[in-house]
Amino acid sequence: MNWKQLVEVLERLVPAGSVTTYAQVSLWGYGVPNYNQPVRSLLAGARNNGYLQLTNRVIKSNGELAELPDGQDQQRHQLLAEGVPFVADGRVDLGRVSPVALA
Repeated sequence: MNWKQLVEVLERLVPAGSVTTYAQVSLWGYGVPNYNQPVRSLLAGARNNGYLQLTNRVIKSNGELAELPDGQDQQRHQLLAEGVPFVADGRVDLGRVSPVALA
């Protein structure tokens, strides 16, 4: 399991306007929904190699945005531009967009 494999899956299954979750990435990569630290490492590898747009489509299971080193504004702006709906408290509206299952 490496960041390049994750990029391939995100490119294929999570197009603009959709999201997936850390739990879905964990299920796909490790077979369990709660390997958060390894998932963060995979996402960091992808981000550090120019795949920020793809990694911005990965959110928390409750719709909250990721806790990124440079803040959440860039992620929020990208998702809004792609048509991802948000609720008033700043979370992705999971009632209107369902996270993509990767596994």
